[in-house]
Amino acid sequence: MRPDKKHLPSRRSFVKGALMGAGTALVPLGYAAAKAEPKKNTEWFPEDWRNKQPDMAYRRLGRSGLMVSEMVMGGSGDLNVPEKVFVHDEALERGVNYLDTATRYNRSQSEEAWGHFLNRPGVRDRVFVATKLSEYREKVVQLTDDLFKGLPSEKKEALLKQARDLMEERQVLKPGYFFKYFGSHGNAVEGAYLSHVIKKEYGFQSKWVSEMRTAMRTALEGSLRRLKTDVIDVLHFPHGIRVAENLEDDFHIELATKLKQEGKIRFNGFSCHTDQPRILSRAAELGHIDVAMVAYNIANQGSMELPLQKAVSSGMGVIAMKAARAIHSDNPATEPVPDWRIGKLNQVVPGDLSKYAKAYLWVLQNPNISAVISEFPSSEGIRENLSIVGKKVDLRPA
Repeated sequence: MRPDKKHLPSRRSFVKGALMGAGTALVPLGYAAAKAEPKKNTEWFPEDWRNKQPDMAYRRLGRSGLMVSEMVMGGSGDLNVPEKVFVHDEALERGVNYLDTATRYNRSQSEEAWGHFLNRPGVRDRVFVATKLSEYREKVVQLTDDLFKGLPSEKKEALLKQARDLMEERQVLKPGYFFKYFGSHGNAVEGAYLSHVIKKEYGFQSKWVSEMRTAMRTALEGSLRRLKTDVIDVLHFPHGIRVAENLEDDFHIELATKLKQEGKIRFNGFSCHTDQPRILSRAAELGHIDVAMVAYNIANQGSMELPLQKAVSSGMGVIAMKAARAIHSDNPATEPVPDWRIGKLNQVVPGDLSKYAKAYLWVLQNPNISAVISEFPSSEGIRENLSIVGKKVDLRPA
């Protein structure tokens, strides 16, 4: 069953203002043919409501049917601090009903802290829980790197050249297409492409499948234990994908299918903030992925609009991250933030809101976005961020 249009904002105001201001050219999207086309997910699940509160706005997360709060909680920091628990209690009382974390956040301490939060009476039933298998991409790179180390130097040079040529052809690190969101962002892209060309040359070897099965099940069992839950509502893997073809690995498709059948996860997804238009478009074409978590903001809008439409049309739900990162940095490696971004945001979004609230409000004017994520650093931050949920504004041309 298709979603009821009443849960989506009007497309008119978003297209009228934001898209007129898009200044980034789309990079052509090209792919190698998939080795094995997976079975597309076509089932639309009924609406699933949790923690519905009158002052919160909710949207459907694609075919999953999860009715998620327009703003959701991120958990990469240290939640063991008592003040943090109070802050997230406040978010829960305001109707936030989705939390996101990852196996590698804060050396797994994020999952452990969320587990204590979820283990309190009545909390788990009020929220959808999402985590990310950071180990998935890391294990694939490790396996291909082990093979690479045993190759003759001439072959190594040839594979490196293939990887670099493909990166150049796709312009994955081109300024205006690639945006640096954290200090090490971009450093591992060449390694990801080298891993890709190695798999293309030698195939996904059978011995790797056995190692991947063991490693991923160990990682997921660790997440379930730390989060003190029997099931993950949305499992993102790979975490931080950099190459679109990674979604085509037979093992990736097999793992998602089996974990659903076993009841370990309800829906599968991925996260990315590098070469997103290509990756999001390919995910939509493959059709076996339920949810995408992607960086989307005032800076990268121009390259993201068509892939977002394509993804949502295929039934995927999309959660936006890095909404405020484009207009604020607390890391010397990503400073200074270009003045044009804040200028564009102030021009497009009317009113006297803070730049952070404007960044979230801008994202939520897009009907193709189900929710935007925030770490809710304080009670003041919660009040400020949640003040914009449910609001519709006429965006102005940039």
